[in-house]
Amino acid sequence: MTGPSSFAATEPLPRTWAQTRAAWGSGDWLAVVSIPVVFLVAYLSTQVFGEGRAVIVIDALVRVVLCVAVLALYRHLLRAHWQRFRRRFWLNAGLVVLGAVLMQVVVSLVRAVVPAGGAGGAAGGADDAALIDPVTAQGWDLVVLLVATLGPLAIVLVEEAVFRHTLLVKLPLWGNRLVATAGVLLNGALFGAVHYYNFGSLVGTVPYMVVGVLFNLVYLWRRNLWHVLLMHFLNNFVLSFGALSFVLLMRALGAV
Repeated sequence: MTGPSSFAATEPLPRTWAQTRAAWGSGDWLAVVSIPVVFLVAYLSTQVFGEGRAVIVIDALVRVVLCVAVLALYRHLLRAHWQRFRRRFWLNAGLVVLGAVLMQVVVSLVRAVVPAGGAGGAAGGADDAALIDPVTAQGWDLVVLLVATLGPLAIVLVEEAVFRHTLLVKLPLWGNRLVATAGVLLNGALFGAVHYYNFGSLVGTVPYMVVGVLFNLVYLWRRNLWHVLLMHFLNNFVLSFGALSFVLLMRALGAV
């Protein structure tokens, strides 16, 4: 049995379960389990601490730990993909920026069509805005807000490695066009659904289901995890750390 990095970008997509088993390793199972771990820890910490600052910190730190674990599991794959990415760095970087912009366009268009299904949210993590106002936060509240921004950034690697690689190109979907299409769509729907607690309903996750399909198509096109990883990271960075930094800058300038 081989590790999660054994399925190289140049290898053909698996058509049978035998091919999947040959490329599937214990690390892949650990990566897939990381997604329900986030939900389980969030549920347990909420039961113990209620809706409070401790839950925000625990959620963010768990995501950071999982990110480090997945980074270790997929280090060979990530290294190989990065070597390919940097050969045409500026072209690939441009694709990343265009992809991040397209992601927001897709989200906006889908939200204009699909009725709002719950409280809106940014990417990943506990709803810190309901507990701490960044305009007035001081002392430890500011520290909690900064820690909270780590969650959406750390979870990017986990989600992209799991959904784009392990649960897409390593599954035997590719011997039949109909099965492959269904797999791409179902994978995207699952990717959106795991953001349920960001929005409070499945309807609220529909835009991110579409984004999941978009990311799947990009990964199948480029066969390089860094494209979707950086697109996702750029989006989350702007909506979490970037947004908080902007508020703090406005505070420093006396504009808020």
